[in-house]
Amino acid sequence: PKLGHIKIIRKMQDNHTKTGGELLVDKNKVAALPTPESISQEITTLFNELKLRRKHKYLIFKLAADDSGNVETEKVGEPKATADEFLRSLPNSDCRFAIYDFDYMSNDGRPQSKLFFISWLPDNSTPHNMMAYSAAKGVFRERFTGVFDVMAKKIEDVEVCLGLRKDEEEEEDDDDDFDFD
Repeated sequence: PKLGHIKIIRKMQDNHTKTGGELLVDKNKVAALPTPESISQEITTLFNELKLRRKHKYLIFKLAADDSGNVETEKVGEPKATADEFLRSLPNSDCRFAIYDFDYMSNDGRPQSKLFFISWLPDNSTPHNMMAYSAAKGVFRERFTGVFDVMAKKIEDVEVCLGLRKDEEEEEDDDDDFDFD
């Protein structure tokens, strides 16, 4: 009985047979998460200019390419920018964070505005990027108050959020197809 126990311990100490003892995760490849200190004052200033002074229509941010955890401003939309310009600015196969100032009219005709924090995570982006942006969202999002969170995987998701397209699920839920009279 004691010899069998020793054999099991030896097997556990041997290198993994599929990796030959190699590390499964490259320590140099692991991305650092942003910290509140890694988010520059410039980003906070741009957000306040958008929120309080309406100097911008949208802001698009990306994680630094060097996996340092820093967040960089990729694009700043002019105040007269359209929703189509914003949608064209989102990359097809890479993740981003965006803040969009959505203007609309209330039911009683007053001009209104909502700020949306959009986590852009398209399906065809790499799993590494999707995980990095998902993990970074919490720290990055804390800096922005008074915004509505939206997670979008397709342009259609953003269009529904901005009122440019009716949600397909809402269309399916309409009871107009049934006549109860």
